[in-house]
Amino acid sequence: MAVYAGRRELVLTTPYFVPSKSLRTVLVSAAMRGLKVILIVPAKVNSLLVRYASQAFKGDLLRVGVRIANFEGGLLHTKSGTINGKISLFGSLNLDPRSFRLNFEISLAVYDQQFTTQLRQLQQAYIDHSQLMNLEMWHSRQLSQRIAENFTRLFGPLL
Repeated sequence: MAVYAGRRELVLTTPYFVPSKSLRTVLVSAAMRGLKVILIVPAKVNSLLVRYASQAFKGDLLRVGVRIANFEGGLLHTKSGTINGKISLFGSLNLDPRSFRLNFEISLAVYDQQFTTQLRQLQQAYIDHSQLMNLEMWHSRQLSQRIAENFTRLFGPLL
């Protein structure tokens, strides 16, 4: 619902990005309707399965203009979102099916301009210490990596 409320910008930060079909659809439609969508994820994920599964979904998003920032400045465990610079979401919810359906995750919605500005500044600091992906980078992956990603993508709903 929060993504659909976006009119200008959506910035999401998550350590584990294995999106469900519905989340992928929401992000793709947001980018296609002109919303600036930025996804901040860690450059290195501590779970090999999650790392491959996450990578497998990035091409779909890059093709429609979602900006993906691979954070290289250390451990990234922030789970946050800002919408239009006015609404903030943060909590323990990862952007994966397990968090949405199985775990007892919680997120807080904050409707406060000052708080959201501060959170957006933190997100910008993450972006500043990230490598932005592009389709050329994504297409240049090794064949073995592509096979591993596509195989683990099948397990996305379980991760």
